[in-house]
Amino acid sequence: MTSDTPIQLIGSENQLLGQLQLGVLAIIAEAEAKARRENITKRTAIPKVLHQYIEKIGYKVDDDALIKAVEKLNLVRRGENLSSIQVLVFSPNGNGCHSSPERNITNPYSRSSISMGVTQDISQLFKFFEFEKVFPDKVAQSLYERLVGIEDHKARLLIELEMLLYPEQLEEWSIKNHDCVLRLCEQQRNRVPLILLSGDVGTGKTILAETVGDALARSIGDNASVHLLKINTQIRGTGQVGEMSDLIVQAFAHAEARAKSFRNEPVLLLLDEADALAARRDSEQMHHEDKAGLNTLLQRLDNLRLTRLPIAVIFITNRPNAIDPAIRRRAALDLFFERPGDEVRAEIIKSLVPELDITPEQLAELVSLTGTQVSKNENTPFTASDITDRLLLGALRDTYSQKRKLQVEDLLIQARKLLPTPRMGST
Repeated sequence: MTSDTPIQLIGSENQLLGQLQLGVLAIIAEAEAKARRENITKRTAIPKVLHQYIEKIGYKVDDDALIKAVEKLNLVRRGENLSSIQVLVFSPNGNGCHSSPERNITNPYSRSSISMGVTQDISQLFKFFEFEKVFPDKVAQSLYERLVGIEDHKARLLIELEMLLYPEQLEEWSIKNHDCVLRLCEQQRNRVPLILLSGDVGTGKTILAETVGDALARSIGDNASVHLLKINTQIRGTGQVGEMSDLIVQAFAHAEARAKSFRNEPVLLLLDEADALAARRDSEQMHHEDKAGLNTLLQRLDNLRLTRLPIAVIFITNRPNAIDPAIRRRAALDLFFERPGDEVRAEIIKSLVPELDITPEQLAELVSLTGTQVSKNENTPFTASDITDRLLLGALRDTYSQKRKLQVEDLLIQARKLLPTPRMGST
């Protein structure tokens, strides 16, 4: 199931009136945040939250109907695949269920089923993810295969994800080779499922994180699927007291509920610019709310280890020194990405313009112009994205605008005039 289970409103004559904008997973996420704020159990919070949202659109629901709906909602939370959950509702005056202009209930299959302002505003809280992807995916496969010069990082990331997300395969390997499950396999199971990708800008960290799910799905085979959820950094909130912590809790709760709904299919939870949430607590500029948010983040990461859900968290940062040491200590894998050396830059150029007949002399000049050998670069080599997005595509743009053939000289012209992206922290 790749989308949230809808909650449909049913009238007294069994007619479909519409559906809540918030699905089951969003209700669960809000309930967990409510339980944390009010120090109550999630079991108590779920019916309260569901009842609250139904009342806010002008309907009532009796206790028996609410209990039945919550029972089904908990089935979804535990991994049952229900196409929808139906809730019997009635209007406040008891005269049966019917639509009114104030409630403005529209087609239940439209993108906005109940277009009431208050539910639209609340639903914004649940836009925790920039996007979701399901692998295998051919576009992701192509992008992953074109990542040149980081083969060791690709291999280490892939095997670590396999060990974190498919522990049964590690145990099968152990039994096959040692006739028992090694104690180290249990130690692996108890690791925090966190991976940290750090290093300079433009070195392929984000593209690797966004496409490795395809390589993972294909390596496992047997029609395996892997899901990617990219967290929106807006979960930092607006600075209100407790807001950042609550949003982090809700985002993780939403991801955990989503993972359960996928029936043991692994989930990669990706956070780019992770230093925005995981900055060092000893920083003089760090606000109390940031410290509280970091503590909450650490708690949620530790909780993933205990739940043993098939979730792996990938943090990306261009500022590794800004990451709190407690985050680094928890990382099962910490990969640092350097700017590409001479050989790698040559390989990037050759792999992206194989149609051009580049001579060894021309390639050597391109490598020199994009490296530390020339004074214009001030001892700073080009990043991979400098070569792909600025140099090569800049040459393509110029020749296309002039309606002529792309030539090696066009690459050299770009390389002579472009400067590398400054290193992080440089002026």
